[in-house]
Amino acid sequence: MKKKKSYMNVSNILSEGLFDKLTKYIKTSKLKKNKTLLSKLNKINKDTKDLEASMNARLKQLDPKAKPFKFKTNKLSDFF
Repeated sequence: MKKKKSYMNVSNILSEGLFDKLTKYIKTSKLKKNKTLLSKLNKINKDTKDLEASMNARLKQLDPKAKPFKFKTNKLSDFF
């Protein structure tokens, strides 16, 4: 006879990623309140916009019909 599957088995809980989800939640909740990290992230986004503007200006000089660059903004969840 087959052994009945137990959902409270330790190996099943670990394989479902319960602890991974829990640690990720704790990390992101603490990091969302970190002022220095958020200021660095805002600086990265600002620098990316400046780079995008300079690249598009140079591209427009070289080829007026070219499609401009558009980078996506970074979020805290992109890194964790």
